[in-house]
Amino acid sequence: MAIELPKSKIPASIQDPKYLILYGLPKCGKTTTLSTLDNNLIIDCESGTDYIDALKIKVNTVKEIKEVCKAIIDAGKPYKYITIDTITALEEMVKPLALNLYKASPVYSDKKYADVTDVTHLPSGQGYMWTRLALEKIIDMVSKCAPNIILCGHVKDISLNEGLEGSVKDLDLVGKTKRILSAKSDGIGFCHRDLDGNLCVNFGNNGEILTGSRCKHLAGKDIIIAERKEDGTFVPHWERIYPSLVK
Repeated sequence: MAIELPKSKIPASIQDPKYLILYGLPKCGKTTTLSTLDNNLIIDCESGTDYIDALKIKVNTVKEIKEVCKAIIDAGKPYKYITIDTITALEEMVKPLALNLYKASPVYSDKKYADVTDVTHLPSGQGYMWTRLALEKIIDMVSKCAPNIILCGHVKDISLNEGLEGSVKDLDLVGKTKRILSAKSDGIGFCHRDLDGNLCVNFGNNGEILTGSRCKHLAGKDIIIAERKEDGTFVPHWERIYPSLVK
């Protein structure tokens, strides 16, 4: 096949983030707002949807997630969006799979740590590597079930380097897992309430939160996605995240 090299800039072909990470403090309204996104299946890993009307399915094990994914594919992939709520809970859920991956690897051939029942108890931080691989495996499986994936997570404070005061807010995941998932994502947004009670997603890194986006309409922005009205109700604005929703 002859390769035709471009002679000018090729316009962007995609605006919607295919792979979105949203994180914030518990009870700030992330899951409630995600339930308003049309045709968004929420895979609930920590019973966060119990009090919410939503397109949802609860899972407690990796086996159940695999069954959900098979059912979605068998149904012809009917969902435009799939949310994992939360990625923080999923990281804990995949530990048995991580242990199985370890025991199936050549590293385990001498059965030196055959009595280990929790993969994070492996020496030299090996357990975190296997946990990361297990988590990636499950997320990749879910990613094949819909064109748009949302990972919802909790927040943690990270202390600044020695000699500096304060901390920054970051996604609550262990070590390299966070960096690898962040590199794959099209946007990482911090969810928070403004002074008027609106739910906002901040994609602008101001030194206090770790966020960003490769999508031009999100990069550097602090966007209201659930607007609070005087009567206390909220109007969702997902079209500000996904421009294809504009009719």
